[in-house]
Formats: sequence, C-alpha cells, structure tokens
Amino acid sequence: MTEQRDATGMPENWEVALIVAVEKALVQLRWLIKSENRKADGVEKPDVHAQVSRLSALTDLAYPGIGGLPMSEATAAKLHQHNAIAMQWVRDGGANL
Repeated sequence: MTEQRDATGMPENWEVALIVAVEKALVQLRWLIKSENRKADGVEKPDVHAQVSRLSALTDLAYPGIGGLPMSEATAAKLHQHNAIAMQWVRDGGANL
C-alpha cells in the first residue's frame, strides 16, 4: 500500500497524527495536574511544567513564523484551541478538572 502525499510531499495524514499526539499530551497533562494537586503518584510541579513544555512545542508548529509547518487552517485552529485549554488548566491550577 502506498502512502498518499500532499502537494508539499508530506503524508496526507500527518496533520491528523499531530492532533492525536497533542490530544494524548493533553490527557497526560490533565492527569499530571490532578496528581500534583492531590500530592499523589510522586508528581511534582516540574513534571507538570515539563509536560506543558512538550505540549507547547507541538502546538507551536501551527505558527509559521517560528518554524511551524504548512498546515490547514482547521488543523492550526485545533492546535491553538488545545493550547488554550492547556494554558487555562495551568492558570486554574487544576481547579476545574
């Protein structure tokens, strides 16, 4: 089976894979924030900050000016939305999780 590629030569499904990776990172961030708040599972603030850094690195790919990738507007919007959710969770300290 041959993989379909877009006009730039990238696999057509790479945007879906990126969104899935970001969504998995969000799930992990949520767990880390909850665990850190409960003082459970040995999770500490640096663990949460490291996950935020990883998540931000992925969502920053939607910004073309800072080394982003050419992607659809829908994918960029989804990445921005996921980043906003993550930042709100951090600002709230997990109060609404």
